[in-house]
Amino acid sequence: MTAASTKSKATDKSAVKSPRRPQRNEKGWQAEKSAMTRNAILEATIQCLLELGYANTTTALIANYAKVSRGAMMHHFPSRMSVMRAVIDYLHGLRLREYRELMSDIDDPQRKLTVQAVRESVEAAWDYVNLPSFMAYQEMLAASRTDAELRQIIEPVEKDFEKQFLDTVKAVFPHWENLARLEAAHDIVQFLMKGMALSHMSVRKNARAKRIRTYLTDIIYNIYQEADLAEKG
Repeated sequence: MTAASTKSKATDKSAVKSPRRPQRNEKGWQAEKSAMTRNAILEATIQCLLELGYANTTTALIANYAKVSRGAMMHHFPSRMSVMRAVIDYLHGLRLREYRELMSDIDDPQRKLTVQAVRESVEAAWDYVNLPSFMAYQEMLAASRTDAELRQIIEPVEKDFEKQFLDTVKAVFPHWENLARLEAAHDIVQFLMKGMALSHMSVRKNARAKRIRTYLTDIIYNIYQEADLAEKG
């Protein structure tokens, strides 16, 4: 083989392009990045609400907590109320999912509801009202009493949440055929739990809340048994 032919083959090989590595879908990546930034802002807003309160939660502080630039913050949420609206919607879905997860498998459709199952549901309800999502939402709910613009945003969401929440309760407690008694039990639990959770300055709060949950278990189980007997009668 001559030097010329060797050189020619080498040139031919160098002329063959290696396969092009697949590139990241730029449009898809931008959408993913945008979603991640938006989610970080929403989570940061929740943290601000918990630590600073509604009145002190500004867009500048939210951006700082989210570790994003003011420009990125304004791109996603051009005003303070726009981010509050988004957080309210975000918490709406999150709170329902968290409740379903906490209550899953408590009431077994294959066996009668037991006092132990009722106790577990009461404890799960207590865990629920101590979640960050619940406390952050309550912060905005309290502020809406005197903030007309916030009230206009949160009022229809709250009404829809109450409806969906009750529908969820009915779904996770299949043994409660008497819906009027179930709704009464649900209201007792929710009003008591909310009151205890929001009583942040109460003396000996944990011990007192534990005692109330014990009494509440008996009350709810008695309501269930009375409803069960009424159905059979």
